[in-house]
Amino acid sequence: MFLRDEGGIFDAPLEAVWEFVGSGDGHSSAHDHKDVRRQLDGDTVGTYSWVQPFRGQKERFTMRWRSYHPLGIAYEVLEGPFEGSRFFLIYEPRGERTGVTVVGEFVSPTISVAELRSAVDGFFSVEFEQDSAALRARKGR
Repeated sequence: MFLRDEGGIFDAPLEAVWEFVGSGDGHSSAHDHKDVRRQLDGDTVGTYSWVQPFRGQKERFTMRWRSYHPLGIAYEVLEGPFEGSRFFLIYEPRGERTGVTVVGEFVSPTISVAELRSAVDGFFSVEFEQDSAALRARKGR
């Protein structure tokens, strides 16, 4: 299922967003990510794996990522409810703010096609709100 979600805005300039998403434990601690595993395969490629609550149970997510600074990050989901999905987070500079768009092809080995859009929207809503709160807190220090 192809999905595009536009209109997210971080209340931080683009470089602050990049600094945050690349901060390792700083980014992980903004989320309810447990049992975090990271592997860097170069300056712009790696794998990120974690466990978090999702739809009432703990799920492991594993994603291979490639950074295309300053445009965004490409992800391939290797494990979890969206295994087999591929998506891109696009960051758009807007002065002291940053626009965020998610574009991707989403599939699931465990979620029906009828429920998939709602599950993806729910996942990204939580992640976006947690990132937004962390960026506001970093701005205030």
